[in-house]
Amino acid sequence: MDINRDSDYTPYILGRLFSIYEQIQLAAIPSINTTIKDKYFTSASTTPARIFPILGDLAAKHMRKTWQSQGYKVKLEKALGELTGKVGDHYPSRLTLEERGAFQLGYYFENQQRFNKTIKDDNQGADND
Repeated sequence: MDINRDSDYTPYILGRLFSIYEQIQLAAIPSINTTIKDKYFTSASTTPARIFPILGDLAAKHMRKTWQSQGYKVKLEKALGELTGKVGDHYPSRLTLEERGAFQLGYYFENQQRFNKTIKDDNQGADND
């Protein structure tokens, strides 16, 4: 299943947004052992209004760091803007079990896009050897 970029379903969008926040953290601190997923995933999928402001603050802090790739930084900033625009003017207080499922799908589909690109880039590099 491919990511649904046209979805406006808030729990799904929040899952994708969480993945972008994690990607920002990983790019800013490549040697990190424990990511925001380890600490905030369950809470973010249950009570987004309490956790996403914290994640937004962390992302802003991580964006101020020096990055190896300015292009990747711009790509993530663009994705962040697009997804936060779809969330609307507030985060939901709670998500139901079904909504948490959509959150998880959004997260994993967004992450899969990153892994697919890495695999594609690796395979293209192998072809050039």
